Amino acid sequence: MSTDTQTFVIVGAGQAGRWLALTLRASGFAGRIVWFGAEAHAPYDRPPLSKAVLKGEVGFAQLALIAPDKFAELNTEWRPGQRITAIDRAASEVAADSGERVHYDTLFLAQGGRARELPGLAPHPRVLTLRTWEDALALKAGLAAARRVLVLGGGWIGLEVAASARRLGHEVVVLEAAPRLCIRTVPPAVSQHLLELHRSQGVEVRLGDGVAAVQPGDAGVRVTLASGAEVEGELLVVGIGLVAHVALAAAAGIACDNGVLTDAQGRTSDPRIFAVGDVANTLRGDGQRARIESWENAQRQAVASAKAALALAHDAEAEGPPWFWSDQFEDNLQLLGTPQEHMQVTLRQLPEKRQRLWFFCEGARVCALAAVNGGREVKVVRKWMREQRFPDLAALAAADAGTDINKLPLRAAPMETTR
Repeated sequence: MSTDTQTFVIVGAGQAGRWLALTLRASGFAGRIVWFGAEAHAPYDRPPLSKAVLKGEVGFAQLALIAPDKFAELNTEWRPGQRITAIDRAASEVAADSGERVHYDTLFLAQGGRARELPGLAPHPRVLTLRTWEDALALKAGLAAARRVLVLGGGWIGLEVAASARRLGHEVVVLEAAPRLCIRTVPPAVSQHLLELHRSQGVEVRLGDGVAAVQPGDAGVRVTLASGAEVEGELLVVGIGLVAHVALAAAAGIACDNGVLTDAQGRTSDPRIFAVGDVANTLRGDGQRARIESWENAQRQAVASAKAALALAHDAEAEGPPWFWSDQFEDNLQLLGTPQEHMQVTLRQLPEKRQRLWFFCEGARVCALAAVNGGREVKVVRKWMREQRFPDLAALAAADAGTDINKLPLRAAPMETTR
């Protein structure tokens, strides 16, 4: 049966939703696409919200994920400002809060998640989170009236907000309950670099002390820590993670566990329903499951799922190593692959370029790279991983830090060290 007479429904208008629509049309799907976005805006890019938007460097127009003329060419039935409230799998329909019900032949869930909030704390103008354009506007306005900013959470969002606020001239205090920064995503050496970076810029960082109480008031916020210490500021930004939007799928009887469970192509326990991006807990090629919150992962999963829905050949690139980036102060940090504690680490650094490269190696392979101001090196190592060809690790360690790693001789990794 041709898919050109079918209706595909997309729920979610972020990076994943964008790439679903683009890939479906680019792959020749001529059927009906009904696209729901919970926000009233056209699809926009979220990473700048914690950086360029807060610093006043860009406006909403610069965040557009699809140019207006291209958006029109996609020929979708665009439903902004509408939330899907239920999936009726028996009738193959979704129900929107507008009252509309839409039939689907294939359904894509790409609705991401929401910023995690402090339990038991009622909404307050002095306590803010950051996930949407409206959140960014509220935070920008809050910063304009604040002198001292408290940031709860030493993960990526928290640190990016801290860097932006400090650049704007605010006193900034980062409160992190864990013993080091970004403890879930980076190895200790990278956490230490981030700590040194922020402290060198005048950010006060408190580690290993959880929050016992938060008391917002008309003039500011008082945070009591588990140690009994108290910290005060005019504004508290909560950056303690993302809660995936799984309620819709779970209510429809779709398997969920820290996200909507999917196979490598994004199929859920219902083969006509796919989940992609931040909401998806995906079975990867190494047999492990992961729910990866990153810009590139949303794109990759969307492309793979759109092609799978059209019964096109699976693109192995969709299962490449995870990649993440963050800009803080003058540093760009990129993480390629997943560093593990048992891996051998080779550090190369060029102080004059503010560059540090941590190569995480196992057997004869470079398995991951953490790079500060090393975007070119990330591209080289990604190529190594794709081709399964690597330099001699002793030569990599011995080479002068200024040596172009692209010029190191490569060889195939022995079969017993590959996975």
